[in-house]
Amino acid sequence: MSRRMTEHPLITLTALTALVSCTFCYTSSLEARTPKKAKPKLQVCTSGVLDKLEKHRDWEHRRSALVASGKADHSAQDILTTTTHGVTLTGKFAYGRSSKDLEDEFVEILIDACDGSYKSLGTAKTDDDGRISFALDMARLPKPGVYNLALRVQGDGTVARATLRVFPPKTKLVVFDIDGTLTTKDAEIFEDAIADFFEPIYDEDVVPEKRPGAVEVTKLRHAQGYPLVYLTGRPYALTRITREWLNTQGFAPGNLHVTDESEQVLPTEKGVGVFKRDYLKSLIARGFILEAAYGNAETDIFAYSAAKVSPRRTFIAGPHGGKEKTQPLGEGYDTHLPEAKKEATPKQPFRR
Repeated sequence: MSRRMTEHPLITLTALTALVSCTFCYTSSLEARTPKKAKPKLQVCTSGVLDKLEKHRDWEHRRSALVASGKADHSAQDILTTTTHGVTLTGKFAYGRSSKDLEDEFVEILIDACDGSYKSLGTAKTDDDGRISFALDMARLPKPGVYNLALRVQGDGTVARATLRVFPPKTKLVVFDIDGTLTTKDAEIFEDAIADFFEPIYDEDVVPEKRPGAVEVTKLRHAQGYPLVYLTGRPYALTRITREWLNTQGFAPGNLHVTDESEQVLPTEKGVGVFKRDYLKSLIARGFILEAAYGNAETDIFAYSAAKVSPRRTFIAGPHGGKEKTQPLGEGYDTHLPEAKKEATPKQPFRR
């Protein structure tokens, strides 16, 4: 140490303290002047619904033309993900009342380009069950928003429709069951009764009746800023009919997720309960937060509890309301709506 510093230690210490203090003040001032990153604004790209497109190529197999002589009965799951996780698009392609599978044929995946047109993401081939899966990694995801999808069979141009929703991590969701929750009736617990319950809906002979206030509670949650998830034990064959019912009855827009396998339809804990639990856990793994959930059955209570939805935010219609400390709704939403309207608007990581 130099003689000058040793002779004046207090002066040196004072000078060093002032220098550190000045540096801190400058850094704090710089941070204060640096604007926070703005929340992304959601794009809504649903400019058109494509029910059928032009044929794009010949069939890979002659037998496919025979299979496709029946009415197209395709279905595709809506997709919900965050910007930090890739996603797999899935679809089921079949024809006729007997749901004859379309095997080993090309399907093109198209997404709304937000300019009135659609652009291709690529193609996939159906397997021996008429299904496709198409991986869309994180780098290829569009900006946060809502996008129409059209999964086009290239041999005849018929289409399975779906929606892709992309949100920032930590987005808060509200989940709704459908049958017995938004509707007045649910499937019974016996396998043969399930067919009796869903068959008239599939044939469009029966239009399910809404619970009082059901439409209004979905609109309220949507207006509050929550993306909605319609999570149902209905089979994939009812995808189109369910979407149309939600739309024509006036329910708020949301992500529809149905079962893919017959055992998932069973209204038991090991059936639909596990199906719903696993899907909700997959949403949590993608970075979503389950803010509230609505149901009617003990399987709903099981799934929501397993997904760590608070009982205070689990609302159950019908006779099982109040079980496991859940919130009872009774037979409608008329008394629930005034209380739900008092809730503060959630802080979301996006702008609408």
